[in-house]
Amino acid sequence: MPRMTIKHLLDLKGQRKLALTTAFDTDAARACELGGIDVIVTWPQHNETMEELRFVLEQVREGAPNTLIGAGIPRYEAFVSETDAVRCAWQAIKAGADMIYSSGMEHSKFKALARERIPFVGHVGYIPAHNTWFGGPRAVGKSYDEAMQVYEDTLDFQEMGAVAVEMECVPARVAAEITRRVSLLVLSMGSGADCDGQYLFSCDIWGTHDRHYPRHSKKYRDFYTEAIAAMREYKEDVVSGAFPAEAHTIRIRAEEFERWRAGLDACR
Repeated sequence: MPRMTIKHLLDLKGQRKLALTTAFDTDAARACELGGIDVIVTWPQHNETMEELRFVLEQVREGAPNTLIGAGIPRYEAFVSETDAVRCAWQAIKAGADMIYSSGMEHSKFKALARERIPFVGHVGYIPAHNTWFGGPRAVGKSYDEAMQVYEDTLDFQEMGAVAVEMECVPARVAAEITRRVSLLVLSMGSGADCDGQYLFSCDIWGTHDRHYPRHSKKYRDFYTEAIAAMREYKEDVVSGAFPAEAHTIRIRAEEFERWRAGLDACR
């Protein structure tokens, strides 16, 4: 399929819903692309450094050569100054990203990206990076003041030139009304069905863990349970001798084996 561009993405507003998810390695990214995902979001999983981000991006781009990739640039390097934000953003794009997807970045840093015409996605509503200010994970926008703040934050990103905003854990009616009033894309994470797209983590979609699944997520498969069952079957086969079977065994011609064994005896 042809590689999607930012223009293609923006042209889809009001035409059809967008599907976003995460991937952090080649195989997961390949599955996302073959599954028709519009945007893959990725970021450093262990060490929040540009070095790890470049490593992750190379893998994700290898698996999804034709899918838009949003990269979360590491806050400890990119959030220091506007110069650092631009430097890290360009490095991410050079490594395979199409746009910068960063949660919690101070607004002036985004303005610096906008001046360089670097596509970026903002984050409004509940922002995990600011968790302590919310008093823990919760919905944001149930009161007049909070709903107005979500709207104002979205307008701020629009005026800065953002491609989109992720709108997290905002009441569906509030999210729907904001989506109708803005020209940028509004991507829902737990903010209802009437935004321009939906964003779920791939680990929740695939069911690859036994931790908490957010209320807004949907487990389409239960790979974690399947993985445990597979490991049990594998061990049982090893213990019983059922694995490896003939199909899994490398053979050597009898004459070559005898010649080799005779050579071993001669070496003693």
